[in-house]
Amino acid sequence: MTFIVQASRGEDVTTTIRLSVVVAIAKALALADDGWQVFIIGPDGVRYYPPEFEKLLSFSPALQSRE
Repeated sequence: MTFIVQASRGEDVTTTIRLSVVVAIAKALALADDGWQVFIIGPDGVRYYPPEFEKLLSFSPALQSRE
């Protein structure tokens, strides 16, 4: 699956493509910590913002917590 991390800060814009949801979330969180406005586009075409990153784990059932 493909996850697209898009971020902007002022006039700077960056886009990276990741094949792993965990790596995409880590990249996006690192950018957000550095002051970038960031979102991830999931394989479903939906934009996910930092408070919603946990929802992306549904694309990798092996990573979901077992209760």
